[in-house]
Amino acid sequence: MKDSRGGALTVLGGLAFLLPALTSRLAVADEKPGEPMTIKKVVSAKLEMADGALTVTVVGEVPTGGYTKPTLTRVTYFRQPDDGIQDYLFQAVPPTGVSAQVISQVTASDKWPALPKWVKGVRIHGARDGMLVKMLGDK
Repeated sequence: MKDSRGGALTVLGGLAFLLPALTSRLAVADEKPGEPMTIKKVVSAKLEMADGALTVTVVGEVPTGGYTKPTLTRVTYFRQPDDGIQDYLFQAVPPTGVSAQVISQVTASDKWPALPKWVKGVRIHGARDGMLVKMLGDK
């Protein structure tokens, strides 16, 4: 069925379909393709001690599917922190092409083979809702 505007409804229908995809890509337009970005929301963190080693496992939320290479990077200090909390950065590489428009989760971990005595807990940094503090011995 044609309308009197020469197919304008078809074009508008196509634009309405593309709009959600374009706006989600604009939300990460500040990020360079292939570069890791900070996870915006840290959902949970788990600390496990075994034989003097600490394993930190973190789960975060991302706005779409297709995120790759999630990493949990331990911050290096010139001087140990007075509060005994080790900071971590939580990042992943966002998708560069079309991706599922569904909130997804990514997981990363870090194993610290010889935990220093000053460490009382960890603080995982993300963006926005992205900070979570977990103390050793917390459930």
